[in-house]
Amino acid sequence: MIAGVQTEQKFRRILLIRRKALGDALVTMPAVLEVARAWPEAVIDLVIDRPFAGLLADLAPQVRVISWPLPAGESWLRKLRQGRYDLVIDWLGNPRTALWTALTGAQVRVGYDLPRRNWAYNVKVPRNQEGETSLRGFAGEAFLDPLRSLGLQPGPWRDGFAAEHAHTEAGVKAVRPEIRTWVDQWLKRPGTPVAVIMSATWPAKMWPAEHVSELLAELPTVGANPVLVTGPGDEWLLEALPGHLGEGLVAPNTNLPELAYLMARAALFVGTDCGPRHLAAAMGLPTVTIFGPTDPGGWNPPTPDHVSVKHQVDCSPCDLTVCPVAGHPCLKDLNSGMVIAKVTRMLASIRKE
Repeated sequence: MIAGVQTEQKFRRILLIRRKALGDALVTMPAVLEVARAWPEAVIDLVIDRPFAGLLADLAPQVRVISWPLPAGESWLRKLRQGRYDLVIDWLGNPRTALWTALTGAQVRVGYDLPRRNWAYNVKVPRNQEGETSLRGFAGEAFLDPLRSLGLQPGPWRDGFAAEHAHTEAGVKAVRPEIRTWVDQWLKRPGTPVAVIMSATWPAKMWPAEHVSELLAELPTVGANPVLVTGPGDEWLLEALPGHLGEGLVAPNTNLPELAYLMARAALFVGTDCGPRHLAAAMGLPTVTIFGPTDPGGWNPPTPDHVSVKHQVDCSPCDLTVCPVAGHPCLKDLNSGMVIAKVTRMLASIRKE
């Protein structure tokens, strides 16, 4: 902590930088809300990649979302300087965002103590990381570390922070009528509603389509009412699945606010370690997550409502986007029965509530 930074210090203008993937952004939002609670009179600008800006626009009254990149013709350097920020927290911590932080000229500049970028910060935060890839603890807790470096004492990371908005009038109005009608019809079917999402932004995260098909067939036998939700990049899965999938099993295409609406009305999420899985946690939805190349210790919320399924092999977690091992054993050998066993226990717990 630098001299003069105290928990009671009043910051008037705050810049929070949280770019890149949907999952990273969502896992950081409880820390953003802690900043808003700590300085309720501050104007807070939050930099988020454009595809996710609409989803997070109503996070807190004093948080203004800045979509990156800016519209053509707007100067980012001018915006940084005109912001007159007195506090910047950079959660991404790459060389570009480090430069942004420095260019603001803010009195307090918080970022991770990493080579080639720590020069930009005067509050340097140890990264909760071992080597280049292996997280020692849950990323959501690590994203609270910059606040602790400022003298704040946030409580444990929490899920469910976005659940309320999906049920508000504004949240419902953001959803097309045909999506609301489809969700209503889905919820009328027998069984506990389960959202199944097998998206994979990395080839190494792709759970084999034959396992997905078996899972969808087995879920109704344990009392689930499953729906497969797909998005951009999931064409490989739909093409590989058999043509006899039950009517209404595949959800219509949704945008992120509509996906949040659907999640808020499900009882359980089952799927891969992907951005929508973090959206499910943000909606307060229990999750059963299939892990391959990534580390459950780093990316699965450490509570009983969020369980992981993993087939242990010596090379995992590796964080590689493409698997170099013949047969991709961490996911190929993780069969649907292993997932169903965890789902069955989660459904029993949900029905007891």
